[in-house]
Amino acid sequence: MMLVIPLMLALFMANLDQTIVATALPGIGADLGAGADISWIATAYLLTGSVSTLLSGRLGDLYGRKKVLQLTVVVFLVGSLLSGVARTLPLLAASRALQGVGGGAITSLVMAITGDLASPRRRARLQAALGAVAAAALIAGPLCGGAFSDGLSWRWIFYVNLPIGALALVAVAAKLRLPGPAGEGRVDILGAVTVTVFTTSVVLFTTWGGHDHPWSSPAVLAPAGLAVVSLGGYLLVEHRAAEPITPLHLFRSTDFSLVAVQFLLASLVLMAGMLYAPMFLQTVQHTSAFTAGLYVIPLLLGLVAAAVLSGLLIGRTGRYKPYPVVGAVLVAASMTVLGHADRNTGAVALIVPLAVTGIGIGFFVQVCILVGQFSVAHDHIGTATGVLNFFRSLGGAFGAALFGAILAAGTHGPVPDAAAFRSVFAWTVPFMALALALALLLGKQPLPEASVQQPGQFDA
Repeated sequence: MMLVIPLMLALFMANLDQTIVATALPGIGADLGAGADISWIATAYLLTGSVSTLLSGRLGDLYGRKKVLQLTVVVFLVGSLLSGVARTLPLLAASRALQGVGGGAITSLVMAITGDLASPRRRARLQAALGAVAAAALIAGPLCGGAFSDGLSWRWIFYVNLPIGALALVAVAAKLRLPGPAGEGRVDILGAVTVTVFTTSVVLFTTWGGHDHPWSSPAVLAPAGLAVVSLGGYLLVEHRAAEPITPLHLFRSTDFSLVAVQFLLASLVLMAGMLYAPMFLQTVQHTSAFTAGLYVIPLLLGLVAAAVLSGLLIGRTGRYKPYPVVGAVLVAASMTVLGHADRNTGAVALIVPLAVTGIGIGFFVQVCILVGQFSVAHDHIGTATGVLNFFRSLGGAFGAALFGAILAAGTHGPVPDAAAFRSVFAWTVPFMALALALALLLGKQPLPEASVQQPGQFDA
């Protein structure tokens, strides 16, 4: 398997910044004199990252993925530098938004480039390695954020990107060889505007609902209504556009439609483990925030192990259908076990189901990207990858909001009790049942050993 170190560096850098600010937020808030609005440092990155994930796939197809990747790395580094020197919260939030533009695009483009570098089976092994790098970055983020914030300054969580990104830029420019773009074309500006409005509405709805405002308040219902209207507008615009950001013909492929929804469901359920399992530990078992955060590591390690293992096995056999089937069963079973936890449940009884949940989600991640890319023409690999990652982002946003609403509905005191969390974990089972049904509908055609397209080259 080809060692694509520069792509790994770029992917590590982009994923690191999704979680590195989490443990540094108190220090940033104290330094900048910010209060509750400090959450916008994370929200701004999520908002622009979701949109650029979708747009960059189409831009890569039109103008060449290497050029667009180089540009987005530069954008990410400029955002990192501006974040490091920011002296006010609005400037820091704006700089983080610029970072998100680069970070979301990098993630989407790196996965799309694997479609140029290798045949479908070799692509499975390559994406397994890249998936491990991305997950390692997510795990390292909170640890690095705390270390930099305590030992140096929170500003170093942004400065650390500069040497990594510069090295990746030089290596990509010198070594990456990709096929030429499909041809010049126009950017769907109206589609970009409508999908931005839709994504912004979703993020505002999920950020404000149940936290800053009640779910039934006009401040929450207004962005929810705008999300519905803008989604309808986006579908209409894309149907009429000559060169849409999201070609609706992609969804004529049954397998592509199936894995897109499965990606959304897997990301949605992942939020229950990543967000509400640590919250259960803090509020029910009264552990420290740092200790509760450590319980997320088995979840992510299980995800990494499953993604790598399934990638290697798919690369060897070409068969992919069993993995999401097994994954859905594992996640449903482990979350059911987790739903029986109370204040006396031991560490092992929590770590094991969390790890098994990660394994189940990892089986989905690998198959969704591979089957989604294989289901479309090579000229649309970048666009398809962007759409799949967009579904993943939406799943995460919906999951955070939905399970938060379930938790709030089950809370009858000042803090949630074990019964409230039991409802959260129980509601993941129907979603996994739906994911299982969709997985059973996937085709059985094995991925081919050789690609009919001319692959790119990477001198590593």
